[in-house]
Amino acid sequence: SLSFFRVGGTRRRTVDMRLVAATNRDLADAIKANQFRQDLYYRINTITVSLPPLRERREDIRPLAQHFLEQNATYGRKRLSPVALRALERYDWPGNVRELQHAIQRAVILCAEDEIQPEDFPPEVRAGQAAAGPASGSLEDVERQHIITTLKQVGGHRAKAAALFHIDPKTLYRKILSYGISPDQLKS
Repeated sequence: SLSFFRVGGTRRRTVDMRLVAATNRDLADAIKANQFRQDLYYRINTITVSLPPLRERREDIRPLAQHFLEQNATYGRKRLSPVALRALERYDWPGNVRELQHAIQRAVILCAEDEIQPEDFPPEVRAGQAAAGPASGSLEDVERQHIITTLKQVGGHRAKAAALFHIDPKTLYRKILSYGISPDQLKS
């Protein structure tokens, strides 16, 4: 147990905790540039774990992709085709794990079949090269458009669309409300 005084306080408080902090910056350089406090660095720097970028840990792509597929199962249970997995393993992932997470989520939302193909990924991932800039359209925009397209396909029947997405109809209804999807948008 550790103890401390609140700023301006007179009563000692005890805590039982561990602090875990992460950064994508070199803190030694930040200290030299007066962008990070040296005293804070020495207080929190007990154990340092350096993790190389995803492009240097390609063996981690498959288990991470599987984890993100499971995490996004509310949009539908999908699996990666062998060709799609190879596309993921070829790509350099300048946005690291977060970019992989969003690429998988986007593919799960856009994929109409049970198996994700390379076509379900952004063009730069399909080509196996780093993106020149941010992907077009936010994940919310992609999801919104996919909901509209699916609702049009099922004639506006929310229960049928929810079944296709493998989600509860109430969840779909909340998404429709949050995205401001109107009945007029569902007319072909």
